[in-house]
Amino acid sequence: MKKSFNYLLVLLGLVVVSCNPLDDIHDEIDNELDSQLAVAQTDYVLTEDDYEDLGQSFPNFGSVEDARTLIPSLLSDLYPTYGDGSIINVGFDLYNPLRVDGYTVTSSDYAMVDLSVDYFSGRGEIIDFLDAKYPQAEEGDFVELTYNVLAEEISYTLNDDDYDFVGDEFADTYSGPAGNAAQFGSFDVRTTSDNYWSDEMLVEALGAIISEEFGDVAGQKYNVSYQVYSGSVETRSMTIQFDGNTYVSVGGTAYEFSDEDYDAVGAEFAETYPGPAANVARFGSFDVRASSDNYWSESMLLEAVNFTLKAAYPDAEDGSKFIVSYAIYNGSVATSIMNVVLSGDDYVIDTDASVSTIEETTVFAYTNGDWDEPYMLPSDSYTEEFGQSFSNFGDEEEALMKIGIFLGREFPYAQEGEYKAVGYRFYNGEATVTEYVNYVFEGGEWNAIPTVTSETLQFGYEDGMWVPDNTIKYTLAGGDYSIIADALSGNTDLATQIASMERYSNFDRRPGASAYWDDDAVLLAMQAFLNEIAPNAPEGQKYVLTFDIYNGTNTTESISLIKEGGEWVRF
Repeated sequence: MKKSFNYLLVLLGLVVVSCNPLDDIHDEIDNELDSQLAVAQTDYVLTEDDYEDLGQSFPNFGSVEDARTLIPSLLSDLYPTYGDGSIINVGFDLYNPLRVDGYTVTSSDYAMVDLSVDYFSGRGEIIDFLDAKYPQAEEGDFVELTYNVLAEEISYTLNDDDYDFVGDEFADTYSGPAGNAAQFGSFDVRTTSDNYWSDEMLVEALGAIISEEFGDVAGQKYNVSYQVYSGSVETRSMTIQFDGNTYVSVGGTAYEFSDEDYDAVGAEFAETYPGPAANVARFGSFDVRASSDNYWSESMLLEAVNFTLKAAYPDAEDGSKFIVSYAIYNGSVATSIMNVVLSGDDYVIDTDASVSTIEETTVFAYTNGDWDEPYMLPSDSYTEEFGQSFSNFGDEEEALMKIGIFLGREFPYAQEGEYKAVGYRFYNGEATVTEYVNYVFEGGEWNAIPTVTSETLQFGYEDGMWVPDNTIKYTLAGGDYSIIADALSGNTDLATQIASMERYSNFDRRPGASAYWDDDAVLLAMQAFLNEIAPNAPEGQKYVLTFDIYNGTNTTESISLIKEGGEWVRF
């Protein structure tokens, strides 16, 4: 009787349910399920199978954006019972190869290290610039820097092969003179000779030789020594320079101060300039810091040059020109050049001469708190040390392993935690290129810093889906400050602040300073910046901008902005 009653209740329930529309049933079920979904927080690290399921060829992502886009579908499969308000911190691997950022020094950049010229005189000034340009550099950062540098004159003496080269190169143009030069190893400069070489022809021949030997480097000067026949054989020299189109004769005789010259200047001026004289003899450089007790002014330097050249060339004729190079100290040691001409009894500044500069591109790495060029593997190490058939590696894993062992032998006194930036030649299947890698000394051995790193992203469950935190973290670099300056160029109220920011690539945050940026001005600058770099950012996009400041020391600040109602506001 009891069992029959239960069956009746079930039947009655089915009849009642069958009276409700099907859509209402589904809505009730969905609402019931939603109310039962868990609100939880957990951590998850992707497996190799996860990457494969997400269509990745390797167990890592190529960018953070790929991770943001692909991971939500995986979370929906893994956590179907998690509801609104749930949070999952997802760990994943990111392919993050070492990047070498390129930067070309502009005319205004040289002023960052108090230079009044558009070139560096030596390595010390380049390092000073890198320190000023990248005050927040981190261990292992690389920069490929393009800059102008004072060109030191290169001396070159022609050999037998060079005269043979002239004979072949100019056989059609100057057949007689060219053949004669190749046969006798000299240029016939007798105007009455059928094999006469004029000055113009000599410049052409010497330029062809230098081009073959060194390539064409605009601005670089070469002091070339060669044999001539003027009735007897004698040695002459000519300074030539590639002007970007052809080789031309320039300047005068190159002269470089020697250790003996610094000593002689020290002795000669011991009574007139006791402090500076003793200093130059001791350190082999002229102290050109105006604040120094050992300061050498330009007029004093000219006195020293006069004394030195008169001793070296006692028979120089009026009008003789010299390009004098010497070491200076302006906080670091650099090379300076003075162009002089003999006028009467004294040498004076040659106002018609121009300073020769060349453009160079060099890779620098920031390791152990300093900028320096990476350690380049010796060219013979590939075959002699690493057992390679050619002067390069063809397998990255083998290269990193063997380089680590090699560094252990080359640098046996490394300290725990010490960094070493290394450059090596690598054949990538198409060409041999230079690759760079950072090593760190840990546990008694050199370990390469991997190109695959572990990262974490936070995802939240909102409105029925997993949503990544869309905050973009961005650190302003040198060119970004120029973007802000251009965007705010019409703001006359901030003219001083803008000029300071663009010059030093930072914001002056010292209250009371003429270039002080208050909080409202910083907000205005960052709003202008985002309007330039992210004009089409969607509503709700967040940015955390980190920028360089000066508040008595070089450091950074960050500001968080979100796009709401088409405008960037703090959040």
